[in-house]
Amino acid sequence: MKALILNSGTGSRMGAITPCKCLVEVDAGVTILDAQIEALLNCGINDLYITTGHNADVLKSYIGEHYPENQITLIYNPLFDQTNYIYSIHLARSHVDDDDILLLHGDLIFEQNVLHDLLAADKSVMVIDTTQPLPEKDFKAVVNNGRVKSVSVNLLTDSVYAQPMYKLLQHDWNLWLGEIEKFCSTGNINVYAENALNEISTSLMLYPLDIKGRKCFEIDNPEDLAYGVEAYQQMPDRLQTTCFRYSSFDKIHEFLCKNSVIKPLIIYDNNLTYLINKLVFNKVTFNSFTPNPDISDVEKAIALFEKEKCDFIISIGGGSAIDVAKGVKMLDFSDSGSAGRLRDTPRAASLAIPTTAGTGSEATCFTVLYKDGEKLSIEHSRFLPEYVILDASFLTTLPEYHKKSAMLDALCQAIESLWAKGKTKESRIYAQNAIDIIYKNADGYINNEPGYAQRMLQAANLAGKAINIGKTTAAHAMSYKLTDHFGIAHGHAVAMCLGPVWAHLIESNHPLEDLTEDDYRKFAKLYDSFNLNYMIKINTNTKIFDELILSINKQRLNNHPVKISEEQLKSMYEEILSLL
Repeated sequence: MKALILNSGTGSRMGAITPCKCLVEVDAGVTILDAQIEALLNCGINDLYITTGHNADVLKSYIGEHYPENQITLIYNPLFDQTNYIYSIHLARSHVDDDDILLLHGDLIFEQNVLHDLLAADKSVMVIDTTQPLPEKDFKAVVNNGRVKSVSVNLLTDSVYAQPMYKLLQHDWNLWLGEIEKFCSTGNINVYAENALNEISTSLMLYPLDIKGRKCFEIDNPEDLAYGVEAYQQMPDRLQTTCFRYSSFDKIHEFLCKNSVIKPLIIYDNNLTYLINKLVFNKVTFNSFTPNPDISDVEKAIALFEKEKCDFIISIGGGSAIDVAKGVKMLDFSDSGSAGRLRDTPRAASLAIPTTAGTGSEATCFTVLYKDGEKLSIEHSRFLPEYVILDASFLTTLPEYHKKSAMLDALCQAIESLWAKGKTKESRIYAQNAIDIIYKNADGYINNEPGYAQRMLQAANLAGKAINIGKTTAAHAMSYKLTDHFGIAHGHAVAMCLGPVWAHLIESNHPLEDLTEDDYRKFAKLYDSFNLNYMIKINTNTKIFDELILSINKQRLNNHPVKISEEQLKSMYEEILSLL
């Protein structure tokens, strides 16, 4: 799916507040444009098209500075001061007529869950709200027999509050585009694009999406902006602020200032000292943890946090660094010898900066720690970091093996979440978008081509969101002892298990709503192309199969959609080890 954001107008009703209406701030350092782009990226839409006109150079410069690694195409309307956005859509047609489209105006602020519902719709939809009074100057829609029949800013009989935010299937989108072309070819270019929509509404299968009081509104003047700033702070789905920016050191300072931080604790991977040295503010650092962090590592970090009177937590690194930070945030070890208990409130807010595009730990509400060699997966909603920076410039030193294994971890998470018992409509959207991004960008990412690392970070984040809801299944359950026994990365171990697990699902004739046997072959082809088995140190003995079966994570196995017997598990492990 593509997104088209209409930003070519003059924004004259905003006065002299900003050179471009979409660049007014609704939060410190967050413009309307940032809020929209980051909401779209959060949902896996990364093929973005933005029409420009008034002060196009300012908008181009802003996007170039803040989103250089993202797929954003600007389409300039040279007649912006003589036409309405119907003409901008006409100019954009050749870029956006080959896919489903998310169409929205550049002055809209909306809750993330509104976007989720738009994307989850299996038909073309437009946002309406039957709980809102009819606006004087904004769009209204007439709904008849369950379909949108007319859209206008004029007061219409039996109309309802509406916003110009649409999800359109390609067929319906092309019908509308065709009518837009008719208008423009006859010089009718100073009207709303909805005028063209109304001409074909009997053919267009457009349905209302009633958001029933959730926030979706435009910022068109200073009064709207005052309301928007307050409303944005109260968005119910802003549990986490995610920044998709390249070279984001300035955002770290912004988040610290916003929280009046005096001394943060920074938990980081050993190989990232050069990054930590660039952070020129008062800080305490901690990197004394193992690749599979032990409870004792968290205890040490908590002791340092409290001794130094820290007031914020920053994690920079892979899943282990982020897991330790989650432990510092929410675990308590005041009872001697305990595995830790969950606190009622966090010690401090936290910022996570992943430096591997794989675990998605920054998007999950659980932490993975070990005690006496036993894996503990602890879940709590407050483990979720309040702030996340997804910045591909932090991935530059990642070795090729770890890039491949981390990518496989994200891919396996997304695939497993599609068949997990706990999957939902929302988790399926995250997973499908993650899978699509990974397959499209794998080669470019491995070959270090510009832009691909940012997309892979996005995919890993989406996969994390998917398993945060649906959780992982048998492939993850089987993988942990392989990592320990063969000394391989977690993503590599999971990918070794996924093939046999998926084959078992196919043989069981279990219906896979979102996956086909072609998808199975596509995964196998990608895994084989990575040629990873050279990393494995052969270390087998007669007891290995018993050890592997005993080590299986029962919680993850119980989330698998079909039962796997012990004999079948042994057969899968034999298949895996026979390939070494």
